Amino acid sequence: MAARGWKPQTPPLRGGLVGPRPRCSLLSSGPACAPRARRWQPRSAAASRAAAGSGRRPRRPSAPAGTCGPPGPGPHGAAPAAPGSAWREAAALQGAEDCQPRACPPHRDPGRAPPGRGRGLGREQPVPGGEPRLGGARRGLGGARLSSASSVGLGMATPQLTESTITVEGQTLFYRQAQPAQQAPKLTVLLLHGIRFSSDTWLQLRTLATLAENGYRAVAIDLPGLGRSKDAVAPAPVGQPVPGAFLKAVSEALCLGPAVVISPSLSGMYSLPFLFQHNHLLKAYVPVAPICTDKFTAEQYAQIKTPTLIVYGDQDAELGQASLNNLRHLPEHRVLVLQGAGHACYLDKPNEWHCGLLAFLQQLE
Repeated sequence: MAARGWKPQTPPLRGGLVGPRPRCSLLSSGPACAPRARRWQPRSAAASRAAAGSGRRPRRPSAPAGTCGPPGPGPHGAAPAAPGSAWREAAALQGAEDCQPRACPPHRDPGRAPPGRGRGLGREQPVPGGEPRLGGARRGLGGARLSSASSVGLGMATPQLTESTITVEGQTLFYRQAQPAQQAPKLTVLLLHGIRFSSDTWLQLRTLATLAENGYRAVAIDLPGLGRSKDAVAPAPVGQPVPGAFLKAVSEALCLGPAVVISPSLSGMYSLPFLFQHNHLLKAYVPVAPICTDKFTAEQYAQIKTPTLIVYGDQDAELGQASLNNLRHLPEHRVLVLQGAGHACYLDKPNEWHCGLLAFLQQLE
């Protein structure tokens, strides 16, 4: 008697996977090319004895070296389909976009709460890690993926992120700080900001997290009259150099020691006098199209031996080129031009910004 509904069984594929061979190319699309579920079918006893007698074992595909995505369960427990040529091409493209191949970044839980707020003068409040957004778009690890440092990897602890206040010249200034979770910092980085920004910019851009994940202590302050330091009065009008004693007091209040100072736009009125008057407190200087570069002479610049990374966007038609023309008189300088970026070039090209910054810091260690 013929079996009702009998259909010929598809021959098993290598490794015991049952299912039709894919007929769609990488460029194909449509419902017909949707991935089909495969199920594992145990071998029969005869097949198992035959495989054991021959000494052969089924080969399993492995991930190419230096790429993310080895076969296996994903971060949420879902097992992806076996990798084929499409997977290998995607992995190769992903590796080509990075500055250097490296391990996968740690998985971030998008459901975690956003950063909290400090609760008292002089008390550091822990801020839970999250997935901050900039301009409504989710940002990844940026430069953390681009570095060759081994401090970023699967299972790495989340950096310690805190926020608090300090008192400088009788006024209260707010700051955020990120530190490596499981090692002593290799360097300290002080981040200033422009007139329309604050320390929150570096939080949202994940520059604080990126620096901490690569082994650096990162401290971002809100300058007087801006951000959460808006009640403080600026020590000089906008566009006029502030005495270097101000950032010296900030450095002492935060116990920074010799630090790398990142100074975009408006903050040049603070950082440049600090560079000229207290350059022994700067490990390195990273000006990003700062103002007030024309307040100093070429001879003054030539006397500074501090390593400097001059950063600007090629679309910044005013301060970018003007600041470069003055800062290039610093004898120990290098230039990082972010193509297609404007005045706030680190916002337009965050990956390139993080990659260039990390490369510069690695040379200072």
